[in-house]
Amino acid sequence: MGYIPPHVNETALKYGERMLEKGPAIERVERIQQSVIQRMNRGGKNPYKREEETALMKKRRKIEQRLYGKGRQFDAWT
Repeated sequence: MGYIPPHVNETALKYGERMLEKGPAIERVERIQQSVIQRMNRGGKNPYKREEETALMKKRRKIEQRLYGKGRQFDAWT
């Protein structure tokens, strides 16, 4: 039988020499700002054009109901 030299576990030595960190190794990423949906002004200068049109349509329907004495009228061929 031959001579067997003492075996040193290098992996255990490397792990044993590590210093423990007090904080996390990876810094926390801040949350992104929440997106806000904005109405786009497409082709017109008045951003409230749709609201004005709906108000005019309601007024028109009210006048038609008073004149014709009926509810909503639909343009349909029967």
